[in-house]
Amino acid sequence: MLFGFDFEYMDAFDNYRSMDNMIAYMNKYYADTYTFQYSTPSNYIDAVAANNFTWPTKQDDLFPLEGDPASYWTGYFTSRANAKSYIR
Repeated sequence: MLFGFDFEYMDAFDNYRSMDNMIAYMNKYYADTYTFQYSTPSNYIDAVAANNFTWPTKQDDLFPLEGDPASYWTGYFTSRANAKSYIR
């Protein structure tokens, strides 16, 4: 489970205390099914690979991302965003 978003770690003490509490609660009541722990991106990728899971590849454009009603981001999740118009 991923945790956080842009600007969510402005007060690391409160965030980690909240995560510690959540991890302790979930491990207390759901340890028979799940294990909650801190991890790293490489550990996550290794676990995905160990289960022979493959993510689908998106071939078409991504839709614009709405930050708020007056803000739309396009091309944010693409590489070579300047080349999109040339390719089209």
